[in-house]
Amino acid sequence: MERVRRLLDLAEHPNTGEEEAALASAHAAALMLRHGLDAEAVRRHATGRSGKVDGIEFEVSNRGGHARERCWALHLVCEALGCKGAHRWTGVKGRGIRGATHVTMTVIGAEPVLDGLRVLLPSLTLQMENQVRPALRRHTATALATVTDKDRRARASADFRRAFYVGFGTGVATKLRDRVTEIATEVKGTGAELILLDRTALVEAEFNHRFPGLRPARATPLHPEGFHNGHHSGRLADLNDRTLDDLSADELPS
Repeated sequence: MERVRRLLDLAEHPNTGEEEAALASAHAAALMLRHGLDAEAVRRHATGRSGKVDGIEFEVSNRGGHARERCWALHLVCEALGCKGAHRWTGVKGRGIRGATHVTMTVIGAEPVLDGLRVLLPSLTLQMENQVRPALRRHTATALATVTDKDRRARASADFRRAFYVGFGTGVATKLRDRVTEIATEVKGTGAELILLDRTALVEAEFNHRFPGLRPARATPLHPEGFHNGHHSGRLADLNDRTLDDLSADELPS
């Protein structure tokens, strides 16, 4: 937390050059996303209300009719960072989200976290799609090697892919929660922990205001191997949160 505060001070100091300020801001933003903090909590290091709660929208592909599981994965990631999400779609009446032509996900959260998610969600989506292809090829070459019926192979492949997406989101969410727990332990007893707790109530209130009476989607069975493969890939995902040790201590303001 002290490291982030110094980075913010460096970025905002009038004597800091434009390029150096941009670098310090980027490093601070990555660390804050990693730990689920915002600039206000870092600067004040004391009790008080967290930053403004708002919402962002993110377009989700329904290629292959898999938007539901893609959204599911991203919802898990957002929840791990203290945000809440909902999705809506347009398409052929009576076909549900599987036949949707346009799917939009809305995420409610503290503004600094949303700023991080604007970068993180597209990155994770790309990684998820890149990882599912080789995993599905391996599954097809082994578990489906003796399946000759085309319809059965197609259904099995779709089940594997959908479970992979959810597993990937679960793996990333677990990784993020571990890091949020780390920072919560670090700030315990300092007052900043109250800001982290306060954010939950604010997000919940804003979500209920925007989506009154919204019920959770029903759970569906998932392909075990697909979920396991996705979870493993999610745990290894790049979260754009390097430890940033390349910025030495003497570059930080005392």
